[in-house]
Amino acid sequence: KKSEYYFPLLEERFQKMDTTMTVEHMYHFYYGKSLQENYDVFEDLNPTEEVIAIENKNDRPSEEEIKILKDFYTDVYMNKPFADLKSIEVLAIIYSFNDDVNMIKTILNLYYKMIAAIFLTGDGKSIETAIDVISPRHEYSILNVLRLGSNQQSLIKEKNRSYDLLKTVNEDGEEFDIYFDVTRSFELYNKKFK
Repeated sequence: KKSEYYFPLLEERFQKMDTTMTVEHMYHFYYGKSLQENYDVFEDLNPTEEVIAIENKNDRPSEEEIKILKDFYTDVYMNKPFADLKSIEVLAIIYSFNDDVNMIKTILNLYYKMIAAIFLTGDGKSIETAIDVISPRHEYSILNVLRLGSNQQSLIKEKNRSYDLLKTVNEDGEEFDIYFDVTRSFELYNKKFK
């Protein structure tokens, strides 16, 4: 409990948007979440109909709508940031509507440290260097950061581990295979359905 990597302490720092958290802190926070009893690999954002309607509009949200989005995504950030990592980035975008540069920088600082922490596990270029994620949804946040689109996904089982192989393409049309280690997700799936 006295460790700087004690999960409740890291969670509290994250919720306070403590930008002094390092990539190593984020590593322990991210992977430590999957060891918590309340972690649900199936957790969903569950946006309200109002939030969905605002997000489906093609024009800039009104001040009232910005507040609704900000309240929703702040709640997600505080209580279930691992349901979908993109939600953290979306919160920064919502703050951009009001040109709140400090909040944008703060949120993106923490988001990119978390992404960097995930990349500590590998570069995804092979099974041996697969990127370890605690939810398959997080694969798409990684692809977004790499500016890659996905056009095919397959599951590979090897040496008692599970991997997602995503066939991806960059903006120039070049194709890449990206491997993700999803073993922890499958462990959590199996535990849930026992």
